[in-house]
Amino acid sequence: MSRLLRVPCSYQGGKQRIASQIVDYLLDAAPSADSQFYDLCCGSGAVSIELVNRGVNPSRIWMLDISTWGAFWSAIGSGSFDMDRFDRFLSALPQNKRDHKAHMLKLSSAPLKGSEVELYPLLQASSFGGKQIWRKDEAWANACFRDYWEPTATSVRRSPANPMQPGATELRRRIDALVNGMRGVNVINMDIMTILDTPVPRDAVVYIDPPYKSTTKYAFNFDLLSFIKQFRQTNQVPLFISEGGPLNDNALMLNFGGAKGGISGTRKVKHQEWLNRF
Repeated sequence: MSRLLRVPCSYQGGKQRIASQIVDYLLDAAPSADSQFYDLCCGSGAVSIELVNRGVNPSRIWMLDISTWGAFWSAIGSGSFDMDRFDRFLSALPQNKRDHKAHMLKLSSAPLKGSEVELYPLLQASSFGGKQIWRKDEAWANACFRDYWEPTATSVRRSPANPMQPGATELRRRIDALVNGMRGVNVINMDIMTILDTPVPRDAVVYIDPPYKSTTKYAFNFDLLSFIKQFRQTNQVPLFISEGGPLNDNALMLNFGGAKGGISGTRKVKHQEWLNRF
């Protein structure tokens, strides 16, 4: 049995831990066996990946993201992602994990030279706290990277924390699997408002994972309530939106699971995830 596809790397706000629950609702709402699925503000692609793992052909999926994630998925979908270039970046990683942060800082400060999509998974996998790194003109913004961390006598965690999550070997395995398993996915590397220009197919199901209100700032934001209003003027398809709280009476709180989080284990409450249907 082949291994399931996985998101490329750690990413703050990624839906890999609840993608299965979200996809349950998306599949149940699909009007036909050939319905198309729109994954807007797709980020690291957890929901689209789960759809493919459930047997949905990538050609029936539309992913949209204005950031480098959109450029990455566009390269994956079109088959233009350069594994040789990606492997060169991997082979240049320092063997001593304590040197990893300095290496990533150097990479992130160098001119892109057409290597944006192949370099991005390494940068994002090394991002401190999984926070979004984004392209700004010909440079990288918000590029803050992890140190190699080792436990102290009072640490709750007893094993070291690697500076890249996942490590190089697993990152390559995941990317290679995505290159093969997600080829054919349709990708829009543009602002989400462009979706409003043309009605989506009548049998489509639309999911949006917007930047959550009152959370860590992302590079790109939009007025969610205004989008919903405009979308509903031309589309009556099932529309699902993730948020950190309920937006309407049809909101469902998902089971996020896991520990309260943080290396220290001292976070007081678990993060809440709500799926809102409009």
